[in-house]
Amino acid sequence: MGASAIVGAVFAMAELPLYFVVPACDPSVCGAETGSPMPDWLILVRTLFNFLALTLFLVFMVSVRFLIARADARYEWFGAVAGTAGVAWTIVDMIAKGLEGGSAIQAPDLIDPTRAVPTYLLYGSISHLMLFVFGLAFGYAVLRTGVLPRWVGWSSFAVAALHLVGVPSMFFGFNSSEFYASNGWGAVAMFNGIAALWLAAVGVATLMTRSDSGSDRTVADRAMVG
Repeated sequence: MGASAIVGAVFAMAELPLYFVVPACDPSVCGAETGSPMPDWLILVRTLFNFLALTLFLVFMVSVRFLIARADARYEWFGAVAGTAGVAWTIVDMIAKGLEGGSAIQAPDLIDPTRAVPTYLLYGSISHLMLFVFGLAFGYAVLRTGVLPRWVGWSSFAVAALHLVGVPSMFFGFNSSEFYASNGWGAVAMFNGIAALWLAAVGVATLMTRSDSGSDRTVADRAMVG
C-alpha cells in the first residue's frame, strides 16, 4: 500500500511538467479555443505516465478499507467510503486522460487536448469532488483509529478542503493557461500535484508504521520466548 502511493506519486510528478513543455505558437493561430498544438508523442508519453500513476494509486485506494478495518472494525464504513471515492477518482481521471490520448491519435492535425477535448469536468470538478470525499472520510478514520500518525488525518482534511475549493472552477471557462479555469494550471495541475505529493507522504508514513509494528511484534515474540 505504501509503496504503491510513493511510486504512483513519482509517475504523477513526472507527468505534470510535460503539460508545460509545449511548442511555441503564433498567437494569431493559437487562441484560447485551440491552445498550442502538441506532438502526439508528448501527449501519449504523459498519458502513459498518468495511467501508471493512477493504477498505482488505485492499489493504494483499494487498500484503505482493509487498513482501517484491521485497526478498528467500527470505522470500516469510513474506510469503505474513502476507498470507494478514491477508486472513483482514479477511474474518472484515467478515462479523461484516455480520451485525450485517443483524440490525439485520431486527429489528422496536431491538437492541444487540454483545450480541444472537452474532458475538463472529468479531471476537474468531478475529480475534485471525489478527492474531497476521500479526504474527509480517510482523515476521520485515521484520527479515530490511530492506524497512522495524526498528521496524516489532519492533512487529509486540508487536502479535502483544497479540492473543495477546486469544484467551482467549472464556471470559469476552459483556458488552461489561466489559474482557476476548469482545466487551469492551478485548479488542476497544481491541486493534483499537491495531492500526489501528499499521497507519497502518506505512503512513507504507512511503510514506517508497518516497520514500527513489525519491530514491536519482534520484541514481543522474543519476550514470550524468553
